[in-house]
Amino acid sequence: MQRIILASGSANRKMLMDVLNIPYEIIPANIDEKLIRDSDLAKRAEKIARAKAENVAMKHKGIIISADSFAVHNGKVYEKPQTIEEAKQMLREESGNENSKLYAGVCYLDKQNSIDFSTCIVVDFSTRKFSEEEIEEVINKYPVLTWSGAFCPANTYGLTTISKVNGSLTGLTHGLPMEIIIPLLEKSGIKIKP
Repeated sequence: MQRIILASGSANRKMLMDVLNIPYEIIPANIDEKLIRDSDLAKRAEKIARAKAENVAMKHKGIIISADSFAVHNGKVYEKPQTIEEAKQMLREESGNENSKLYAGVCYLDKQNSIDFSTCIVVDFSTRKFSEEEIEEVINKYPVLTWSGAFCPANTYGLTTISKVNGSLTGLTHGLPMEIIIPLLEKSGIKIKP
């Protein structure tokens, strides 16, 4: 069997790969995502995912899976907050938001089987309202500075904040749309073992 590499240090993406019960390694890509820009946000997410995969492919052989995701609320892109105050402000702006989108770029490279695939899925979602007291609790309890928009639907508590989803569930929750990844792994001859 070919070596499988997840080009991401994300604990959330690792969680999804773990449930497939297949051997894989984690080798995070070493790129500066901020240098990759595009006015088309779907193209931007896809470009970042591809840059990560290609970065790892330069040094390692095998099947390489990479992803990039970020949320957009009312047209504003939310990346990881730099400070606790910024995280609080993001959560205030996200509270009760019915016009949110999650962009999840994904790239899958398998040179041995001539598979070179990348895309971006867009998930529409809404959040319920958060009180100031709830925001304070979230800030104190969870690693909000490690999450885009100070928000993580893969976190069990984060799931309780989502009021509506239209699109890929694993794309929204873990930034890795498994409805795309699993068929590609199968095309590469990898058997998933639940």
